[in-house]
This record gives sequence, C-alpha cells and structure tokens, in this order.
Amino acid sequence: MPIVVFLHGGMEETKIRVLELYSGIGGMHYAAQLANVGAEIIFSVDINTSANEVYRHNFDRTNQQARNIESLSAKEINKLKPDIIMMSPPCQPFTRVGLKLDLEDTRCSSFLHLLDVLPHLETVSFVLMENVVGFETSEMRNAFTEALTSSGFYFREFLLSPLSMQIPNSRNRYYLIAKKFTDFPFGSETNILTALPCTGCDIDVSAQETTLQSYLEKNLADKDLARYLLPDKTLMKYWRILDVRQTSDTSSCCFTKAYTHYAEGTGSVLQHCSNEPFRTRFAEFEKDGDIAHLKTLQLRYFTPREIANLLGFPAQFSFPETTSLRARYRLLGNSLNVFVVSRLLKLLLE
Repeated sequence: MPIVVFLHGGMEETKIRVLELYSGIGGMHYAAQLANVGAEIIFSVDINTSANEVYRHNFDRTNQQARNIESLSAKEINKLKPDIIMMSPPCQPFTRVGLKLDLEDTRCSSFLHLLDVLPHLETVSFVLMENVVGFETSEMRNAFTEALTSSGFYFREFLLSPLSMQIPNSRNRYYLIAKKFTDFPFGSETNILTALPCTGCDIDVSAQETTLQSYLEKNLADKDLARYLLPDKTLMKYWRILDVRQTSDTSSCCFTKAYTHYAEGTGSVLQHCSNEPFRTRFAEFEKDGDIAHLKTLQLRYFTPREIANLLGFPAQFSFPETTSLRARYRLLGNSLNVFVVSRLLKLLLE
C-alpha cells in the first residue's frame, strides 16, 4: 500500500511510488502530477529512442531507462517497491488500420511478460492502463483481466474521449483501472463504462476553455505560419476530405502519428484566417479550380505545441531542439490525453 511519510507537526503526506512502463514522452508522468495525489515516478522504461530523448529532456531527474520491458524481472520490480503500475502498451496489434494479430503480434510479448510476473509483485496494489479502442474485444484483453483477477485485483474498464470533459478533441481510448483488496463502488467487471462515475464528478483537472481558440499558439509569426500551411498540392488533391476547423469550434478529430504525412483520417486542419467565409471559398474553388480561393483561408496544420495543449501537456513541456517536426507529430500521435488519465488516477486512488 502507499507509503505514509510523517512531516513536521504530525501531518501526513502519502507518497505513492509509480512504476511507469511504455513511458513514451511522459504523458503518464504529467497525469500523475496533474492528479496531485502525491505520486512519485520512481522508475520509467521505454524502448523508443526518440521518445526517451523527449522524456529525459523534460524529466531529467527521473530514473528513465531505455530497456525492453521483458528484461524486468519480478525480483527487480519488487526491489523498487512500486505501489502502482501506469502503462500504455503498444497499440498496433489492435488498431483498425493494423493487421490485428492480437496475441500473435510480437509487440505483445512485453505485455505478456508483465502478466507472467504480475502474481509475483509484492507491493503493487494499483494498475492503470491505456490503449486503443479495439483492445476491449481482443484476446490480449482477456488474458490481462484474467491475470488481474487471479492476482487478487478488481478492475473497471472505460471507453472515454476528452470531449466528455469538454476538451475540444476527439481521442476515444480504452482504459482499465485495477486495485487489490476492495472492489470499486461503481460499475461492474462485465460492463465497459463510457463516462466517469459520479464519484469522480468533483475532480478538478484545470481543463481550459471549450473552444479550440484557447489551445492555439498566440500570434504565430509569418515565418512560423508558412511552415504549417498546407502545400498547394495537398489542397488541390485532398480539399474534399479535409476536416477543416474554425477557432470557435468545440471539437477536432483525433491526431494520429501520420498527421501531416497523410491527409485522410489523421487529424483536423485549422482555418487560420477566420475572417474568410469558408464555404464560399470552397464553392468558388469547386466552380473554377483556382486554388487562390482556398489560399485566402490560410488552411494550416495544428502545430505540435497546439496538439500537446489539446492532449493536456503543460506549458513547461517541450521538445529538444534536435527533434524534427515529423518526429514531434509522430510522438504526439502515439501519446495519450493527460487530462483523462489524471481523472482516472484520482478515481483509482479515492
């Protein structure tokens, strides 16, 4: 169970020791900070070199290691004495665009290893896991929940989007929270929840305004704006399928790791010049094919900083200067929503 530290004056501070697996660029770490539950990341592991560089750039005091999770033994984990495991395992075996090999996918091997060591972990009392929609119908999910149950955990599953918290970005994801000793006072293990229970309704995660405007970079310089404008060839070829959003919109499509690389289904684009009539300009272009009509709208990609804002990464989060623009989009597309995870963490530890 969590370690209780006695401070001067007899006050208590609960220190919850977190083992962060598949740590990526630190979404779980920031969620633990935002939840304000006294959580301390004692050890962090990921095998992705680019993600590790970003993680260490932002959390230079955390013991973060580039390792295959299969190299973690129960003995080593027990020496760390973690109270909770927070993780976001590889999603490719379960995505709608993947091969859906499920348990047969080699990228599941590290997760299966964790299931093998789970019964031997002496101090872990809580688990929080994030993955893509589709995981809930996988064999991997069945193996995971069976391992939890046989190790004495109770669990609840969720399919949640930031939109449910009035954050203007659709990023529907599967989540599981689990704890030992006592069952949850809401839901059941046979139903997947699509909203947070009322017991968590009073949680304040300091969410920003409900429109996209609040998440955008202010006063982009002309040279920076030019960097994000859609190329003419993209406008000409894909104008019919672009998901164009205004600054006043209260939603946007999920940003994937292929954002800016592919036009369809990878995320919304923004009409930077909000004074121009969007539908009129598209109708004019459809009529005569003159791209000048579309260029007046200044359609641009959301910047990495803006996507990070929508994902709940705080203002102090940044990328190393050596991280390319393409890599920034890819890493963000593989990340998670900090706001949602922080809500679930508080719910788990109530």
